[in-house]
Amino acid sequence: KVKKNASVAEIKLAYRRRALETHPDKGGKPGEFEAVARAYRMLLNAANGGGIFVVRDDGEIPLKSTSHWDTELKEHRNLVREMYQNHGQDIGDNLQRQNSALERLGLCKKEAGSQNYNEKNELIRNSCFYLSLASSYLSGIGALAVWNKTDGERIDDPDNTLLREADDALIRETALQLKRVIEAAVLSSHPEWAAQGMVGEEVQAFSDFLVYMLESQSIISDWAVVIFDTSSGFVDVYKGKNYKDEDEGTVDETYAASNTLTLRFVPGHYQPLVCAAPESTRPTLKQIDAVLDECGVLYVITDGAEPEKQA
Repeated sequence: KVKKNASVAEIKLAYRRRALETHPDKGGKPGEFEAVARAYRMLLNAANGGGIFVVRDDGEIPLKSTSHWDTELKEHRNLVREMYQNHGQDIGDNLQRQNSALERLGLCKKEAGSQNYNEKNELIRNSCFYLSLASSYLSGIGALAVWNKTDGERIDDPDNTLLREADDALIRETALQLKRVIEAAVLSSHPEWAAQGMVGEEVQAFSDFLVYMLESQSIISDWAVVIFDTSSGFVDVYKGKNYKDEDEGTVDETYAASNTLTLRFVPGHYQPLVCAAPESTRPTLKQIDAVLDECGVLYVITDGAEPEKQA
C-alpha cells in the first residue's frame, strides 16, 4: 500500500517491491502480478496528470467534425506526398540527415515486439504501433523499472529478470488500452473501415490514426508523437490539442519531455525511440524541431490547425 499523497518515487519503490513479491516465480497468486502492474499504472497516471481513458470535464469543448479530421488527414498525406515527390530521390541523404538528428537528440531504437494479448488472452499480431506507443509513453514518465536498461545490466541480478517481465506486462496492457481507445475514435468517424479491413483485431495500425485523437478529451491529446520514417527520411509529428511545450507558461521541460513520444517506422513495423544514455531526459518537441531544422530534416506537423511543412 502507498499513502494517498505518495510521491512518484514512493510509488515506484512500492511497485518494485510488490512486483517481486507477487511474481509467479516468487509464489504469487494467479492474477495478482498483473493486478499490481495495473494498479501501478493507474497510480502513476494520476501522479502525472491523468490516464488514457480519463475524460476531462472542461466545460463546453467544441469538437471538430469528422469531415474536419478527414481533411486534416488528407492534407497531411498530401504534404508528405509532395515532399516525397520533391525530395524522395534523395532518400540516402534524407536518412543520413535523419540519423544525424537522432544522434544529436540522444535517441536510439529499441524493440517492443509486435504481438499482444486481448482481454480474452487471445494472441493479437501486428500490434507494433501500440506497443511502441505504450513503451515510449511509459518510459517517458519513468514507469518502467528495468526496461530501459541494457541486457548486461539485467543479467547480473535475477530480480531484474522478474522486473522486466513486470515491465513487459505493463507495456502490453497499456498498448491494448491504446488500441481500444484509438481504434474506437477511428471507427466512430469511419465505421465502414472495419468492414473494409482497415481496422481490426489483427490489422496493422498506422500513425495517421492519431489524427482522430488530436482533440480527444484523453491523455493522448496531451501528447506530441514524433515518427521518424526510414522509408523516406522524413518525420511526421502529431501534436495533440493540449500538448504544452516548456516555453508555454508554467510547463517545465521535464513535463513537456514526458509528453513527447518518439517512434521509428520501417516498412511494416514500428519501434520506440528511447534515450541512448541512461538516466537522461528525452527531448521536448521544441528541442526536436530545432535539431530537425539544423540538420535539414523535412517534417510535417499536424495539430488540428493547418498542417505546416518545414525544411
